[in-house]
Amino acid sequence: MKPQIVMTAPSPEAWLEMLLQTAKALELSWLDLIVDQAELGSRWQSRVAALHSPRMLLQGTPHAEAADEGPVLLRLDANQPQTRLLKLLRQWQGQPRVLALFSGWDYDQLAERLTLCMQASWDKGLQQGVLRYHDPRLFAAVVDALDEPRRQLLLEPAAQWHWLDRDGNARMLDAVAIQSLPPLEWRNDTLTLEQEHIDALSSWHLAETWRQNHLLVPESYGLDSEEEMIRRLALAHQAADKAKLWSEVERLPLVERYLGQEPA
Repeated sequence: MKPQIVMTAPSPEAWLEMLLQTAKALELSWLDLIVDQAELGSRWQSRVAALHSPRMLLQGTPHAEAADEGPVLLRLDANQPQTRLLKLLRQWQGQPRVLALFSGWDYDQLAERLTLCMQASWDKGLQQGVLRYHDPRLFAAVVDALDEPRRQLLLEPAAQWHWLDRDGNARMLDAVAIQSLPPLEWRNDTLTLEQEHIDALSSWHLAETWRQNHLLVPESYGLDSEEEMIRRLALAHQAADKAKLWSEVERLPLVERYLGQEPA
């Protein structure tokens, strides 16, 4: 299951119009958004006319202390122009803020499932954390890292998932096939992860940290895409883990090889 680019570097106006038209094509009268309100506060919520009260998805969880800075679910009227939302999208342009989804689920039921999937646990429940699948930079990586039951747990509430990638391109993941499966019976109150899921997700965290620490830009490696550079970095760290290369000095030659050339 791979995401596809549906628009190349759309303006906020073009992306919002596509989302509203997609809702109509799917015969939904609403549009659901998960907004990361880190460093925003909550005042922005009053600027959009939501159909229901916004739901802070970490509220009532062991991570509730971060709820005010965490993801918020909004359900908006897809039959309205949403001019206030457009102003926010313009303001947030270039920031990893918004994941859009098209769900026919009851709003409360949807919020409960999204909250469950944010509560990750591993090591037989001894370790817990927030699974940041709502981050547009990580959504596709999370989906790819999960096995079939866990992927279904995350994706089955929505027919489509939409976001803007690191290059500003509009991407979409079609989950209609997953919705056709028998409903999943999940017996845990968290999204339980195995070590292979943790290892795959850790490689993306390492890739982002490496990019920031080394101030990497795609042009230095003959690349024209932030997404491609991060993908190669994640693969490099996966390979380094398998080779048991733990220090930065040990990893550097392998990372440079995966990136394709010596930095300019």
